Amino acid sequence: MTKSFKLAEELAKQLQSLGHIKHAWFTTFNLNMDFFERHVLSTLLQMDKPRSRIDFELMQQKLNGGIKEGRKGNANIIANMDVKVFADQRMYDASDLKRTAIEVYGVNPALLDGGRKKVLNNSTLFHPKVIFLQDEDGQAILGAGSANLTLSGWSTNQEVFTFQRVECQYQVEAIRAFFKPLFEVNQVETKISFPRNLRSEITPSDWCFVHTFIKNSSDGKHKTLLSHLLGHSDEAARDLVVWSPYFPSDLAGFIQRLKSVALPHQLKLHLVPDLVENQRMRTQWSEDLLPLFSDESMRFYRSPIAKDERSELCHAKVWMTNDKLAIGSWNFTTPGSNLDLDSKGAGQVNIEAGIILANQQPLQTVLTQLLSITEDNFMQSKELSQHVLEVAELMPVETRVVFDWQTLTYHIELLKIDDDLAWQSVELHLPDLDEPLYVVKTASETVYATTHKLSQEPQALLVNHAYELVLTNGLRYRGFIVEHNSMMRRVEEFESLDDIFNSLIEGRSLESNPNASLRSAILGNDHDWLDEQEAGSLSEPQSSPTLSYFRMFQAMDSFEQRIQTLKSDRMIEQYAFVVPGCLVEMGLKIRHELTENANVFNWYMKQEFNLLVDQVKKNANDSDLKARLSDLRFKSNDSVIRAKELQNSIGSGQYRSLIKGKCNYVSI
Repeated sequence: MTKSFKLAEELAKQLQSLGHIKHAWFTTFNLNMDFFERHVLSTLLQMDKPRSRIDFELMQQKLNGGIKEGRKGNANIIANMDVKVFADQRMYDASDLKRTAIEVYGVNPALLDGGRKKVLNNSTLFHPKVIFLQDEDGQAILGAGSANLTLSGWSTNQEVFTFQRVECQYQVEAIRAFFKPLFEVNQVETKISFPRNLRSEITPSDWCFVHTFIKNSSDGKHKTLLSHLLGHSDEAARDLVVWSPYFPSDLAGFIQRLKSVALPHQLKLHLVPDLVENQRMRTQWSEDLLPLFSDESMRFYRSPIAKDERSELCHAKVWMTNDKLAIGSWNFTTPGSNLDLDSKGAGQVNIEAGIILANQQPLQTVLTQLLSITEDNFMQSKELSQHVLEVAELMPVETRVVFDWQTLTYHIELLKIDDDLAWQSVELHLPDLDEPLYVVKTASETVYATTHKLSQEPQALLVNHAYELVLTNGLRYRGFIVEHNSMMRRVEEFESLDDIFNSLIEGRSLESNPNASLRSAILGNDHDWLDEQEAGSLSEPQSSPTLSYFRMFQAMDSFEQRIQTLKSDRMIEQYAFVVPGCLVEMGLKIRHELTENANVFNWYMKQEFNLLVDQVKKNANDSDLKARLSDLRFKSNDSVIRAKELQNSIGSGQYRSLIKGKCNYVSI
């Protein structure tokens, strides 16, 4: 692999300590899809950075895994990887080009954790940056920190991140409690199991995964960052060191509230801000800060870690006491600290997460450069407004679109968030549908669910993985479609029917066949790849042998013989619908021949194809698979060769009857 970003290198190092990865789940506030697929996903798959469309499809094939024939004809999917990304719905752009079928979920924070809208509401941000990795044996690693899944988060910003191995049941339950609301709201059914030999109790040296969803079993209150850092101490004074780029507008008021949480201990704050232009903090001056300066209960410091000249922002969030070190997404703000998590008021709470470790470093080693702060180091309201985070509005309709590649069916669920919105003003645009979908009048007041089965293989969905929600007032919202059974995406094909027959006759494997290439629908406008292919061609393409009766019969027989060796429906399904030269592709190319030429040879080829489909159907056991195979047969209205043409081309009806009887053809 080529040299990567520092965090990507650390991720690669963690992957080396595990076996084959079974689950890889990511949460982020901001998401850049192109960056994630190029740099994070390629690191996860231990592949070179993709350069062309075919590279991305190779990544997807590795994600899909493969099907291996087992004993007694059983087939299992092997080496597949479950990759999921959860991002704040407002902070990723589904207009970004998404080149793989990984599952990406836009999160509406107000719907999480039972929809506790008194605490989690439309102003709540989904802010955690978490990575969960687990191999096939159940061994797991959890990562948390400040880095979003963006180019700046993994390269130019100054960030902090830590990875820890899961070693006890306490950590397991915290991980499950974090992902459970995300899975429930998105109707994801994923179960994770861990080794039975994990310790049942946590020790003082163990790390803790702390997040907005975790609660005490005794009183039902949340186990917050502040309760871990400021509680359970015999010290008279509690020193708290915090790195944070963002501060509350009312800094003095927030600190007074922190002091009330720290009681009966005296709280001494040591703050390490990110200074804009090396001068100003992202908060306003207030006379209420003067007592905090005078009694030295609040002091400011420069970071002991010099910022690289290429770094635009110190985005790290670190909280330290004499005995605890917290690395996560918590800013030094009211929402970021989850200060109001158990409040009955209307305070804002963000969804945050991080890891708390035993602190092995004396505080004085990081508090080496005291800052002399004056009123000039604070921003005026106009400048502060330029640094305020701009967050778009949540979708007025929570939209879940799932496409099943096995059944070619869209599963759609719309949940109305804005009560004033009329269903009649909503239309949903989906790839491979010529017309938008509208909500029917019989829909319930808040929820609408429907399915839509495609009549043929999707093509647009191979490259366009997004839906678009359009309102009559002109507003448009985009989100990513969740794709299930992506192993059933047919992404490769042969250039011609003759190429399929050649591979079958010569006994070549259809899978990973060098004569197959990406479907034209996928290549699309990938000019770089097309130019590269053209430049790499040093010789004139060789012409293939002309189609003939013998070659056609021989190829059909070869396909049938291969099917006879398959003992499982999963393998039959691949040869019927997925691999290059499968029945679907063969049927499409034969249909094209029928359209171009109404001759006797094509009539025979159509009959042989139907016979082949029937033979494959006999080998299948599953009734649904049999029905899908039946749909591949040519019908009477599929042929351009009509009865009069048959009479003129083949001859007498008696002769045609003889042919059908000898060949077991069925009249169509």
